[in-house]
Amino acid sequence: MEVNLKPLIIQKYWLLEGDRQPVSSGIIIVAVGKVFLYDNRQRLQPGESAWVDQTQEVLAATKESSLVYHLAVTGDRYPLYRQDPEQLHAQLRRMSTSPTTVKGMLRQQRLVYELLETLSHEQEKHVFEQVTKEWLEQLGDNRPVNELALELGMSVPTFNRLFKERYAETPKAYLNQLRIRTAKEWMLTSPDMTLAQIAQKVGLQDEFYFSRLFKKRTGSSPTHFLKRASPRIGIASRLLLQDHLLALGLQPILAPSYPTEYGASGLPVFLTDLEGTQFYDANRPAPREVFESMQLDLIIKTPDLDKQHDVSWSPPEHVLELPRQTCWSEYLRLLAIATGREERLEPIMKEVDRLEQTVRERIAWHRTGTWAVVWVRPDEVRLYGTGQHTMLDFLFHDVGMTSATGLPKTVYQSVTLSELKMIEPDNLLILWSQQTDIERIQHDAAWQTLKAVSTHRVFCPDSVDWDPWGPLGRIHMLRQFLIYIEQDKRLICP
Repeated sequence: MEVNLKPLIIQKYWLLEGDRQPVSSGIIIVAVGKVFLYDNRQRLQPGESAWVDQTQEVLAATKESSLVYHLAVTGDRYPLYRQDPEQLHAQLRRMSTSPTTVKGMLRQQRLVYELLETLSHEQEKHVFEQVTKEWLEQLGDNRPVNELALELGMSVPTFNRLFKERYAETPKAYLNQLRIRTAKEWMLTSPDMTLAQIAQKVGLQDEFYFSRLFKKRTGSSPTHFLKRASPRIGIASRLLLQDHLLALGLQPILAPSYPTEYGASGLPVFLTDLEGTQFYDANRPAPREVFESMQLDLIIKTPDLDKQHDVSWSPPEHVLELPRQTCWSEYLRLLAIATGREERLEPIMKEVDRLEQTVRERIAWHRTGTWAVVWVRPDEVRLYGTGQHTMLDFLFHDVGMTSATGLPKTVYQSVTLSELKMIEPDNLLILWSQQTDIERIQHDAAWQTLKAVSTHRVFCPDSVDWDPWGPLGRIHMLRQFLIYIEQDKRLICP
């Protein structure tokens, strides 16, 4: 008998937040962290797995590293259930080494079948998760908790405990949170629906109770929320202009996002108040059909778009083309004028000016010597110049850092640590970098020879989401910067 054995291709990927990894057909298994299947919008937790029918991208969705295994297996699709992540990881480690002998390939085949059997095992906890998932998806189905507990053969206290372990809230609180989130989506995407109809859509028969619950959960009434979304604005831009609009008290209906940089949400943490807004990946062509279906009153367009992002198909009277600006405040001023929100400009600018002045007062830049700014990335170290970038303008011009001699004339350039040593700044400010990347270069012998390292003048705030290109981002960055200053006495002005 002829036996044709081939080693199974098992690939292991360590991903940082926002990293993308194309995977071919087979099974992906999440051992550590959380990931997002970009094409079918499926989120996977540790211990979860999924079939991949054709090549698509896996996107890491947590700040910590995510570990994903890919098995190039074929065959009939059957349900895969969440398992204990540590058990799965142990099984995968045993079978991940590519065998070179017949005995090794036979052993790997056995381990593969054991793993597939494990993934197909539906545990009691998975039954619980499936039942609760269906319950949460059917907001209009007012099944009480005691009925769900009875179906699962458990007491109500046990159900509540398991639910809180899984969703971090009680069933009632989480369901109401989901109702409000879904209601916001209906309110923004279906402006012709009444509040009574939306209340019924989310499983609440009483419109007045819905309004009270909405205000309790969000701090504003449904009517006030709708006013914030009027006029109905869509953003056709690579700039996150929703920052400027939110500062002006407006919420766009459609806006850009960057999943590759900010994880599955596609947004930095200071732009979380956008429930109901629909997002598109700014690195991909603007979805014309989505723009056309949203009944937009206004499309805000900037010159940074290529032909694939063109919105010339929209009526000209619905498109506001903003000329390219060199300062974030100019975009804010133009948007305020276009939307009749000029009265909000002065309070915003006063708050930004106050925080910037506080930073200047708290940091003794003139006492600390020369500075260089770097971004440590997985595949390079970027050394920045002193301008042509909002953050650099802020640091070197607005706040007053003294630049080291020899910084690039361009926005940035990729450098080796040896090239960085030739510049030899007194102080090194590391921005936007993941901790794992920083730890990697710290093991490089050339790192230890840098003057800033030997004199303990390396500064590394948690700045992954620092983006001063809009008022909310700038305020967030300034507040985080002040917290960092207070915690690092080397920077405080005596």
